[in-house]
Amino acid sequence: MFGHRLMDLRKQKKLTQAEMADVLGVARTTYSSYEQGRRTPDVDIQNKIADYFNVSLDYLHGRTDSTNIEKDPNLLVATHVDDDLTEKQKQEVLDFIEFIKMRDHNKE
Repeated sequence: MFGHRLMDLRKQKKLTQAEMADVLGVARTTYSSYEQGRRTPDVDIQNKIADYFNVSLDYLHGRTDSTNIEKDPNLLVATHVDDDLTEKQKQEVLDFIEFIKMRDHNKE
């Protein structure tokens, strides 16, 4: 999935593999192997790709079809359940989500 998404994004911007390789600071053959799925870029390169195309890593990996975190409510909620919250606060958020789901299910 990663390679297909990468190729689609590159083609949408009308860039060559060589141009993308230059942007990322890797050899063209290395970049080509990313698109073909023979190789997975390290986290730093993945972040560069996501930043360059203004998409989330979840989009690149096929975990969501939304290219923008702000348009995906699931990702928006997940971004707020981070290390700044205590474990108790995280659990309260998750409990509240479950409460909302049960409440809405009972209305149906």
